[in-house]
Amino acid sequence: MTRTLLVLSLSLASTSLAAEAPALGQPVIPELTLQGTTGAAFPLRQTLRQARYTVLVFFSAGCPCQAAHDERLKALAGAYPAGEVQVLLVDSESGETLEHDRQEATRRGYPFPILSDPGSRLAQAVGALFATTSVVVDAEGRMRFRGGIDSARREVKASTGFYLKEALDALLQGKAPDPAEPKVLGCYLRLG
Repeated sequence: MTRTLLVLSLSLASTSLAAEAPALGQPVIPELTLQGTTGAAFPLRQTLRQARYTVLVFFSAGCPCQAAHDERLKALAGAYPAGEVQVLLVDSESGETLEHDRQEATRRGYPFPILSDPGSRLAQAVGALFATTSVVVDAEGRMRFRGGIDSARREVKASTGFYLKEALDALLQGKAPDPAEPKVLGCYLRLG
């Protein structure tokens, strides 16, 4: 009985959090400046203007699904010309430090920074609940896509759907992503 109540409580909590997530097409980026693993500060609204589209991938160092997507994210970041798409990882997990993120970025060989989101303000603003949640925003801060990187929890298979890449390709061609909110495969974020 207790286990059933726990599962029901978690389901209701996750449903109510998902219901509060902002709608696609809405400006969602708050006026925040986040510190990055490169040593630079990232005033978000200004940073968004550096590319047509910015991909924010919510990061968790301990999530196996995150680690499985490292190489795919690096390939994605290198697939688009500068000024078209930029990729930023965001660590919104409670208790994580910028120094730990620096170590992870170096260890994993990321060509993009991890931004520290103390208090999880950015994650809450865009409705990110899981590691690997990917949010694409345009230069004006409107959310155009929120979902999984792809449909593979670990290894890519012939049937894998590459949601994030397909969304970016559609947006760059002036089309709406389809699907625009696919399922995310990743660990729950410990938001603060």
